Amino acid sequence: MVYGLDQSKMNCDRVFNIFCLYGNVEKVKFMKSKPGAAMVEMADGYAVDRAITHLNNNFMFGQKLNVCVSKQQAIMPGQSYGLEDGSCSYKDFSGSRNNRFSTPEQAAKNRIQHPSNVLHFFNAPLEICDELGVKRPSSVKVFSGKSERSSSGLLEWDSKSDALETLGFLNHYQMKNPNGPYPYTLKLCFSTAQHAS
Repeated sequence: MVYGLDQSKMNCDRVFNIFCLYGNVEKVKFMKSKPGAAMVEMADGYAVDRAITHLNNNFMFGQKLNVCVSKQQAIMPGQSYGLEDGSCSYKDFSGSRNNRFSTPEQAAKNRIQHPSNVLHFFNAPLEICDELGVKRPSSVKVFSGKSERSSSGLLEWDSKSDALETLGFLNHYQMKNPNGPYPYTLKLCFSTAQHAS
């Protein structure tokens, strides 16, 4: 369970974008009877423990997140309703390609970190911050890459909550690829670096 979500800004995809850093997310369901609360079904108990350890008591949009174990073992789809942004209150992510722990090799590549004000990015033009209404980073460091088609680096914000909010909005964002038919998928995770500069 996660409590303290800003109903006007959060939806199932944005909750997934944050929780997927700690394990595979199966389902997300917002609770109509408890505004600002959502159930997040993770693939295993270790993922639940990692999410609670790393996300509990952090702040998003000025509200403190309370992440805890639910009394329910699984999410039942039930009746869904429309959230403020028009999206559905329930979503199944069990087949999502954006889950990052699907194979042992994939899981080994993940950097499991507490939220920080620095994000590691892959494939990101800065204009998307303005486009989606999140704060621009205060500092950016682009790594010299092996590929001309994509970029990676570090993005630094003034606060941990600004970085967490941006991660919720922009992780897995689909961007047009001017050189091909398939879009780029922006990937974000928290960095071990103290600063982007």
